Amino acid sequence: MISRSDGDQFHLLLADRPVPYPNEKQAGPAERLSVYYWYSHVRTDSQTRATVVVLPCTPACHVAMFRLIETVADLLAEELSHCCELAEFYEFFPESMAATQCAS
Repeated sequence: MISRSDGDQFHLLLADRPVPYPNEKQAGPAERLSVYYWYSHVRTDSQTRATVVVLPCTPACHVAMFRLIETVADLLAEELSHCCELAEFYEFFPESMAATQCAS
């Protein structure tokens, strides 16, 4: 279980295991994974919200994937400590060590 909280203002929880992205079979083998987080923040009346983060993945990266998911949780928690909402979708680029919100 991966969760983050400041003990007062927000709570963040990994909602499910990583899944291939895109997940359609006709898309072929996925080179990315998506992870789904739930969070609540007191400034949103503790309403549960969700955000999806897309991570790069190659066959060799599965050993480090858990740590990468934890790093993303740390970054999202840091964002929640400054504001009360997250974007609905992020794409994570480990080489920059920051999550970048995608324009959609």
